[in-house]
Amino acid sequence: MKIICIDQDETGGSRFLDHAWVLEEGSFTPPSPSGYRISPPLDAERILMMHHPAGYVDAWHTAPAVVLGTVLRGTVRIETSNLDTRILQVGDQFLARDLQGKGHRMFEVNEGPYDLALVVLTQAPVAVDCFQ
Repeated sequence: MKIICIDQDETGGSRFLDHAWVLEEGSFTPPSPSGYRISPPLDAERILMMHHPAGYVDAWHTAPAVVLGTVLRGTVRIETSNLDTRILQVGDQFLARDLQGKGHRMFEVNEGPYDLALVVLTQAPVAVDCFQ
């Protein structure tokens, strides 16, 4: 299961790292049949739902905390300070952990609104292989 990490680099810039959740044999809902896989649990502070109207353009910003985001509706383009961009669609996940430096920004795509579910984590997950 892929996840796009927005990380900060040594010069204060931001960059993307494409990685995957580390999943293990599932046992979250016993007595469910075996065969599914889950990530280790993540501790979170709060969950936010965020709506961005058509035409929305973000200012450059850093993540206020480590944030796990999932696109719920629409298409969004995320740009890092090195001008790399990624297009995320419904179901795509990102992990913003660029807490200092230049940050990143987001734009709507196709002149449409987009909605995000944001989970503010208490710490960066160690079960994502972009933290090696």
